[in-house]
Amino acid sequence: MQGIQSMIRPCVVPRENGSRTTRPTVTTPPTDTQPPAPARPKPTLAQRIVAFTFIGAFGLTMLTVIMTGLYVRSPSARRAPPTPAVTLPPGIELDAHPGQRRVTGRAALAGGNNALPLTLVARSGGGGQLAARLKRGDEQKVFVVDVTVVEP
Repeated sequence: MQGIQSMIRPCVVPRENGSRTTRPTVTTPPTDTQPPAPARPKPTLAQRIVAFTFIGAFGLTMLTVIMTGLYVRSPSARRAPPTPAVTLPPGIELDAHPGQRRVTGRAALAGGNNALPLTLVARSGGGGQLAARLKRGDEQKVFVVDVTVVEP
């Protein structure tokens, strides 16, 4: 409150009838004495032309991409999806494919680690090796799992 009181000072104001009256007036707080920062110079004509050319070229490139439906993908994404094949040991079947020892299909696998859940049913035997092959063109990966059947 004292800061506001120090800004209010009495002022003598003459009236029309010649008498004087005292009214308080408010003064503004002090301002910084530092000069304002110098104004930034306007860009030259050459700078403006270069800037508008760059923006225009970028805009036309984006318009071309949108209008043509062009999109960029990695080379590995353009290849055909891998074909998985599962070979089962004798006496073991897949729950979804009873009686088949070799099951081949198509799967949409993303790059990196993937999990392919298989529900196995043991009809006879003690187990063996389950082989899962992923084939894409000339490339092939084989995963081998030992399966052991235990009676309850």
